Amino acid sequence: MTIWKRTAGVVAAGALAALGPAPAPAAAVPISYEADACGSSGNRYCFALHYNSRGGQTWYSDSPCFVSNKDIPNHAGYSPNGVAQVVYVFTAGQMNWSAAVCVLSNSGDGQPVKNNAASAANGECSVSYRVYYNSGYSGPNQTFGPTCGDYWPAVDLNSGVKNNNASSARL
Repeated sequence: MTIWKRTAGVVAAGALAALGPAPAPAAAVPISYEADACGSSGNRYCFALHYNSRGGQTWYSDSPCFVSNKDIPNHAGYSPNGVAQVVYVFTAGQMNWSAAVCVLSNSGDGQPVKNNAASAANGECSVSYRVYYNSGYSGPNQTFGPTCGDYWPAVDLNSGVKNNNASSARL
């Protein structure tokens, strides 16, 4: 038995040597963080995913948020060039024109958006949004109708997508 183990070790070492030198360690992937994927001036007409649930009396969520006005196929983020990685995160202050929305910095600040949203608000005037359980717009979902700019009531995500949000589509 001892001879077999030694022989196997020698064969394995020879096989590794036949493969050539070990590859160089991979370079670190550059990572950047994005909380604003909305092209609206001052983010006035955007869809916001919030880290916390809405306030029980105010109907607003003042927790950090992620804003967009486009389809987001994967709330984890994307790679613009196959090398770098952009990670979507919640950040306070995304809507500095509103005293009630997205302003409070707390434990949600800097957290990844994917599977961490508790509520949402739609500030677009004529477009609805749908939040999905899966990346790529599939699975259980919840739709948010337009509320147009100045009035941003948050709606808690339903149990099918609360803290299980992976994509969102502009309808």
